[in-house]
Amino acid sequence: MSSEETIKKYYELTNSISVYIMYLKQYVLTNELKESDLKDYNPGHLGTSLSINFILSNLYYFLNQKNLTNQLVIGTGHSGLSLISNLWLNGTLYKYYKNYSQDINGLNNLINDFGVKIRSEINPEYPETIYDGGELGYSLGVSYGYALDSKVDLVTCIIGDGEAESGTLNSSWQLNKLLNLKSKVLPIINLNGYKMGNKSYLSLLTNEELINHFSSFGYDVFIVDAKSTNILASINKMQEVLNNCLDKKSPLIIFKSHKGFTLPTINNICFEDLISVHKNPLQGYSKNEKLNIIKSFLNKWNSNIFEDINIFNKFKTKYINNKTNDMNLINYEFDKSKSNIENLELYLIDYFNKNKGLIFSPDELYSNKLGKLKNNCIEILNENLLQALYQGYIQSGNRGLYISYEGFMPIISSMISQYYKYLKQTDTNNIKNSLNYILTSTCWENCYSHQNPDFINTLLMKKNDYYNVYFPKDGIDLINILDIVLNSKNKINVITTSKRHEKVYSNIYKHSLDIDIIVNQNNPDLILCATGDYMLDYAFNIYNLLNKENKIKLVYVTNPNILDIDSINSLNTCEFNDYFNKDVPIIYFFAGYPNIIKSLLFKRSVNCIIKGYVEGISAKGYLDNILESNGLNVQEIINLCNKKIEEYKEENNE
Repeated sequence: MSSEETIKKYYELTNSISVYIMYLKQYVLTNELKESDLKDYNPGHLGTSLSINFILSNLYYFLNQKNLTNQLVIGTGHSGLSLISNLWLNGTLYKYYKNYSQDINGLNNLINDFGVKIRSEINPEYPETIYDGGELGYSLGVSYGYALDSKVDLVTCIIGDGEAESGTLNSSWQLNKLLNLKSKVLPIINLNGYKMGNKSYLSLLTNEELINHFSSFGYDVFIVDAKSTNILASINKMQEVLNNCLDKKSPLIIFKSHKGFTLPTINNICFEDLISVHKNPLQGYSKNEKLNIIKSFLNKWNSNIFEDINIFNKFKTKYINNKTNDMNLINYEFDKSKSNIENLELYLIDYFNKNKGLIFSPDELYSNKLGKLKNNCIEILNENLLQALYQGYIQSGNRGLYISYEGFMPIISSMISQYYKYLKQTDTNNIKNSLNYILTSTCWENCYSHQNPDFINTLLMKKNDYYNVYFPKDGIDLINILDIVLNSKNKINVITTSKRHEKVYSNIYKHSLDIDIIVNQNNPDLILCATGDYMLDYAFNIYNLLNKENKIKLVYVTNPNILDIDSINSLNTCEFNDYFNKDVPIIYFFAGYPNIIKSLLFKRSVNCIIKGYVEGISAKGYLDNILESNGLNVQEIINLCNKKIEEYKEENNE
């Protein structure tokens, strides 16, 4: 059997397996199928999976023949049906899940579990996967991030033509000129003509226009047009192109096919090139009609899956699991003569002298007074693209840090939510470095257009198994917290700090990473609480202005999640009452939106007024003006405090 015939047989079997998994309850030879074998629920997207089966068939064979290591990224998340079919047929799935052996029992287990125990979208439960493509547009950025410092020969990225229309993906094409890579990135566009609802714009371009378009980005473009040739010729062309890609710095393959590639025409209905084939082309058919169509699909390909199945082990590729190196500790002593950011810069210089890693920043390093770290930083004015690069970079075993203004980070809030889901699905043994963020220039020290503390709400609304949110009170806390999060695993860590803040509190009391009592009182009349460095300055100012005959307690919360009863770091009731004496009124000053603290305190019985950022406009931009415009006029807060003290004393007959 020639290599083309072997690939063709493997390809057709992956198509048959995809049909069995999606439509049937068990493996049965085609001539024995009956209506009772049909599934009621059909998980998966058939139309997009068939062309990806072709790409993977050729790719896996080529990698094996050339003895190349590869990291695969598939941008179209709904192609899980295709990937799982390939992983089962080439034996990779069995390597990780012993109940999916390459026999009838193993296949039937997969058929029964897909869409029930196994999500039909690609996710971390799929072996050797580093990317969950549920939200389109980030696959190529993740691929380039992985290739920055990886040991694999190739990072292959399969991109859907619908996905190619997204903004981040369009920006990602420029990365070939901006980055020094250790691995070669090979993008493959699966150009099958249609998105879910209409034609993709790339499908409207001629071959010449496609070549001109992507050549202008610096790519060597190879087109494999399977619409104009037979299957064996297409396989031969794909193998030739893959081989040619090895000699090119920035290769790009465009695989042109019809949606539902190789589906037969049945009863004068051409299933290939139908827009309805994208997901489930058999909706609306009776059981008898559906059964006959499925038989025709399987007869078109080879449904005898277990004939010579062992020959398909040559489609299994070598995979490198990048190990994370231990972090070399930084023995940095905080210099009180320098600002918080100056200390941060010196700490990070020492860190990068002793450890491998990168900073990702959207053209704000100098603005954040961290210019000496330029050689350790990738700066691109595209937050989404940086996030994609960052995700790929840590997946290859590296450590990194994302530094940006707080006000711009909501741009990537959805990506953070997707990565949070990714962590929830990741095998706990698959330990990866954390995503670490420093958010600077908070809403209290910037112009109105740059004020937006919404990013942390994205995380604080979730159960905090996989993230930490910190508001260090000063530079000492900032360094202590950063030292911990850089060495953490499988987390999203967010540190919010002001780039101009210089006051130091940590030398005057015992401090923790969660909560501190700044000024203690055994039986206070009022509790002032703060989260955020400027908010602590403000609370301290209010404390000093209040009548000292009243007993005022001052508490600082570094990690707001401890307030939430449902948090994994929650203060129990006894601990909570140690900080927030029962029934004593609380005035809480928060660095972000007050309602998020209100939600965290929802199940606590507290008398609490929360003050924070409420989109107040200040034309001058001075701190006092910004505070006033957000309901934090000092005299009004003093009056509020005195009123709450008086009410408390009256209620307690003092």
